[in-house]
Amino acid sequence: MKLRRVFALVPDCHVAGWRYGEVWRKHFQDGLHQAGLTVLLPHDIDFAWARPPQHYDASHSAAARARASEQLKGQILGAEGGPPQAVFSCCFSHDVEPALVDEIRAAGIPWINFFCDSLYAFDRVAELASHTSLNWFVESQAAEQYRRLGVPYLCAPYALNPDHLPDASCDRPDHGLLFVGAANRRRIRSAALIRLFGADLQVRGWNWPEYLRPKSSAGRPKSSVWKRAARLAVCRLLEKRSGGYLDEMSLLSELRRSAVILGLNQGGIGPDAASYLKLRDLEFPGLGCCCLTQYHRDLDAIFDLQHEIATFRSPWEAARIARDLARHPSRCREIGRRARARVLAEHTWSSRLAVLETRL
Repeated sequence: MKLRRVFALVPDCHVAGWRYGEVWRKHFQDGLHQAGLTVLLPHDIDFAWARPPQHYDASHSAAARARASEQLKGQILGAEGGPPQAVFSCCFSHDVEPALVDEIRAAGIPWINFFCDSLYAFDRVAELASHTSLNWFVESQAAEQYRRLGVPYLCAPYALNPDHLPDASCDRPDHGLLFVGAANRRRIRSAALIRLFGADLQVRGWNWPEYLRPKSSAGRPKSSVWKRAARLAVCRLLEKRSGGYLDEMSLLSELRRSAVILGLNQGGIGPDAASYLKLRDLEFPGLGCCCLTQYHRDLDAIFDLQHEIATFRSPWEAARIARDLARHPSRCREIGRRARARVLAEHTWSSRLAVLETRL
């Protein structure tokens, strides 16, 4: 099926202030349009009840979910100019009623759902996966979960919008290593160790200053002397090297000042959380950055390791490689140049649609 007209449903894009909305709008909704498709979008539908997903409460949100699904049904089937040829969504199971997906498919419109956290959050998409025409995910290690469910699936990397991939390569670095992403305990621990082992690391993104700001112990459970000392050490290592959320122009400016961009891509809960493909494993190389990211096996199929992207398996190794790369700026620029060419050639919507269309 050659697609020309599609409906794109990404609830994150329709909730003001939701931190992932802008990146999904640029690379999912606008990416479909950039590839030459007419893209129909939801309008006047409230998805605030569904975001953030970890706070979704089925008992309080059932009516809102039913109302949103009914609105979507009317907008898809009653679209001006006729229904779309397909629905592309990036949804959790709780975002829509399964009956909506069944009705859309019964009308002859395939429904493709993209989900990028299947490795550790498959339970959040399993119900929806049982109803969609095709389930697209990025982590090859998650394929077995879809096979067990007995549903159609495609394991393939993200599709990016080249209009939002300007050249952000670094000519004159102000610092050796930069991480951009939301702060969490695992990332804070990894960043602190990488800094401790000698990397010239800066960190930016949601909640870094808040996480690293010294906190009063009043009213909090008492922790051991060692835990308090460890927290103080982390704050001292990173506090003056941290910054908050970056808008698009600030992000590009920071990337252009950094010799190497760090990827910390573990997900899930617990000490054995796996590394897996994240959007910025493709986005930052596509911007021409020299990237150093945690190794996972899906990188082998996307890049020529060490020539288009550098990888590490421990904080000590990350610091060592980052120091070495920062001493060779021409090598960094060449890695970024090759990575950018690879992403623009193989990981845009034009490339990915050619595969998706064969599966519909």
